Amino acid sequence: MIKRRLFCHALSFKPKKGPITSTCAVSLDPQPIPNDHTSLCQSLVHDLLGRGLLSSAQQVVQRLIASSPTVHDAIFAVEFASASGMDLGPGISGELMKKLVDLGHPLLAHEFYHDRVVAGGIVPDSNIVNSLATCLAKLGKLDDAVKLFDRLIGSGDCVARNAACSTILKGYYEQDKFVEAFDYFVRISDANVKLGMWAYNVLIDGLCQQGYVGEAIEVLDIMCRITGLPPTLHMLKTLFYGLCKRGWSIEAEWIFEEMEAQGFFVDKVMYTSLMNAYGKDRKMKMAMRVYFRMLKNGYDPDICTCNTLINGFSKMGLFDKAWVLYNLMNDLGIQPNEVTYSIMIHNYCKKGKLDCAMSLLNSMAPCNLTPCVHCYTPIMVALYKQNRCFEVDEWCERMLESGVVPDHVLFFVLMKNKPKGLGIELQLCLLMLQAIAKNGCGLDCSSTINSDKINSTLALEQEIELLLKKIARSDLNLGNVAGGIYVSALCEGGKTEAALACLENMVIEGCAPLLFTFNSLIKRLFQDGLSEDVKSLIEIMQNWGISPNLETYLIMVNEYCKQENLALAFGILEQMEEMGLKPNVAIYDCIIACLSQQRRISEAETLFRRMLENGVDPDEVTYMTMINAYARNGKGVKALHLFEMMIENAVQPNSYSYTALTEGNKRLGIEAHGEDKRTGFMPNLYLYNAIVSGFCWVNLIEDACHQLRLMQEVSGFCLQEIPLSSIKSKSLAAVPVLWVFTVRFSSICRLDLVFSGACID
Repeated sequence: MIKRRLFCHALSFKPKKGPITSTCAVSLDPQPIPNDHTSLCQSLVHDLLGRGLLSSAQQVVQRLIASSPTVHDAIFAVEFASASGMDLGPGISGELMKKLVDLGHPLLAHEFYHDRVVAGGIVPDSNIVNSLATCLAKLGKLDDAVKLFDRLIGSGDCVARNAACSTILKGYYEQDKFVEAFDYFVRISDANVKLGMWAYNVLIDGLCQQGYVGEAIEVLDIMCRITGLPPTLHMLKTLFYGLCKRGWSIEAEWIFEEMEAQGFFVDKVMYTSLMNAYGKDRKMKMAMRVYFRMLKNGYDPDICTCNTLINGFSKMGLFDKAWVLYNLMNDLGIQPNEVTYSIMIHNYCKKGKLDCAMSLLNSMAPCNLTPCVHCYTPIMVALYKQNRCFEVDEWCERMLESGVVPDHVLFFVLMKNKPKGLGIELQLCLLMLQAIAKNGCGLDCSSTINSDKINSTLALEQEIELLLKKIARSDLNLGNVAGGIYVSALCEGGKTEAALACLENMVIEGCAPLLFTFNSLIKRLFQDGLSEDVKSLIEIMQNWGISPNLETYLIMVNEYCKQENLALAFGILEQMEEMGLKPNVAIYDCIIACLSQQRRISEAETLFRRMLENGVDPDEVTYMTMINAYARNGKGVKALHLFEMMIENAVQPNSYSYTALTEGNKRLGIEAHGEDKRTGFMPNLYLYNAIVSGFCWVNLIEDACHQLRLMQEVSGFCLQEIPLSSIKSKSLAAVPVLWVFTVRFSSICRLDLVFSGACID
């Protein structure tokens, strides 16, 4: 490591003629003996100086520096020029800096610039500025290099060279700063700087990998415009997979067709990826069109193709079509695997068909398939939703006894639903780690904790840390999972400092913490009110090459909404969209719910439309929030329209979101048997109360009376069951009682009109 500035003492340039000497203070190799070429150049320089041709003499020295094979030869040439009484000037200085950089000594070049160019009052030219920019880039000072570049192209006197620009781009690439590289790339492209194909390839790869697909497409357009060359196969495939990953299926198919038009080979993996992209967007007709196109081009489906289509149909609840594909697999001789069953089980549970999911899991054994943890986890989630908690313990025990290795997702599900306190999270953590050690690593996991210390937090932590070290030394991947489980347990118990210490110990043991681990810590830091530390933790994540995911942003948005800090919540939303990362429905739900609670209905409505425009399908929570917000603010017609949209999009309403608002005298689909013919939902007393209230808000009195008749005649509810105390000036507009009356609110929310019971006779 160089601890002193060499050029402060290494060169002594004397503005007078005299013998050529070296005043370098550092230990150099023996001074080079001038060869014939060097001697001739020196003689030529003396001759040109004698004739007064200073400029020509400087050019000879520059050529001598450019042809120098070593640093010492280049320094010797500069000392010769100085000893000959020549002013170094920008030409010789720039050539020396360029040579030092080319020979791998950017620090020497940087020091020479400050000690001789700046101190000597030399006005930098293009050579010096480009060499300095290269120096800064190679020294890792990219921001300074870019600032210098901006001054360079802004002055108009200097020309940015390809080598300097390429070095700066390479510096960004090495630091995985592809967004900053893209910004710089756009500026140098505007300056008509041409780059090598490697620069375009690496930039497109990096942007797609980090999710900036739109920027990658712009790079491709700029490249085609500047070079006039068509995109390579590698570029097109990188863009294709990046678009599929982001769910931009239409754009992905355009790239797909472009490849076919250029005669590039399109393989089965690309067809499957495009089907998967359409499946994520619930566009199974488009996915099947791609499937038949694949068959037409001579490709036979494989297990990945079939699983992709089965997943798409199952996600939409079209299990009959999924089973058709399952049977087709058997006809084609394709054996369903664990992924096939896992997909079906997960979607059955998601649609509330728990018995079907259990039967499917039990049918795996006769097919010589062993269920994995991903088969058991959705069943346990569904059991918790149905309050069948005792069955969860049975299924968990069955899973662990069958040799399945648990993961952090299962731990999170169990911990979330277990009772709090008494070190429950640590006991569950120990159980999971013991199963990982036994089933995954084949280690002896017998506990060393005495029965009288089983509830001791300190003893549990010591046992877990000992077991965690054993797992990490046996299998680093399982160590990552085990460490994430322990950090999550500590965070759940409010032990933030211990969780951070565990993260540090994991790194010491050679583990690479999972994103799940960081998400647990981020949530804990928010709960502790340490939002500034969250920013630092995210920077650490990114420095380790871990990018925040949707779950990370959901945690942040949720915490900001709890604090009613909608400005920061919207800031996260904007940040995600700038990155090309589509927010999921849960993130929109958080912000819409917060806006609704603050009665900012117009903004909630705008965000709801924005969600639809971004291709995000609302879920039941979204519809429920918006419908209730409309109902509470006297916008019954809008609530009706939203309800109809909910039914059309096959979203099953519940007693809270089910609204029977209508236009005019149109019935709301509640037939004589008292259930909606489209949903099979049976209205309850609360629902009818809300129905009548909604009609009265919008002054649809006849429709309110119609619902009262349905309530009494069809559903069998007795009008006396609803107490008079339910009438509130700003909540329910009307409540039916024995002597039925219907009300509407004036602008000051008071009872305006009372009808007689004749209205529903």
